[in-house]
Amino acid sequence: MDSSAKILARRYARAYMGLDGRVYGAALDAASREKLEGLRRFFGAARPHLKVLTHPALNAAVRLEVLAKILGGVDAGPAAPFAELLVRHNRFGLFDDITRDCLTLYYDFCGVVRAEVCSRYPLSDGEFKRIEKMLGCVTGKKISLRQVITERVIGGFEIRVGDMLIDATVRGRLEAMRAGLLGA
Repeated sequence: MDSSAKILARRYARAYMGLDGRVYGAALDAASREKLEGLRRFFGAARPHLKVLTHPALNAAVRLEVLAKILGGVDAGPAAPFAELLVRHNRFGLFDDITRDCLTLYYDFCGVVRAEVCSRYPLSDGEFKRIEKMLGCVTGKKISLRQVITERVIGGFEIRVGDMLIDATVRGRLEAMRAGLLGA
């Protein structure tokens, strides 16, 4: 995706979420969650029809008709008129990026930091909670931790919080030891 499409997706997300300049509160949090949930429900129903909704040869009337059929079976809430706007302006291809940006805006608004822990095997509930608590203490914010199982991690785990990487893998320890031995 080119940079202008990313900028456009971010602008649509900011307009949809409407969080700019607003102060965090329970009512606004609930409304934002409802907007995100509407996007999730709608996109789940629309995913099989993406080619039709984004096809450049189809005119807007046909795409809006398909969209109306999709929306007929889904309670999309505030996402319904937003999806219609995107289809009408031939921007539905940005929907994935807009949804991702909406989630990022919501997390930033609520003071939540997204983090990811990569390991070879699933972590136990206790390990997962300890890592989440430790990251919360380090960042001073609420943490939304996601676990990724990957074969590239031989042993141990990697934690990514924004731009920061905590490498507690066997490979990372061996590379650090090697660098220490060669540097000495």
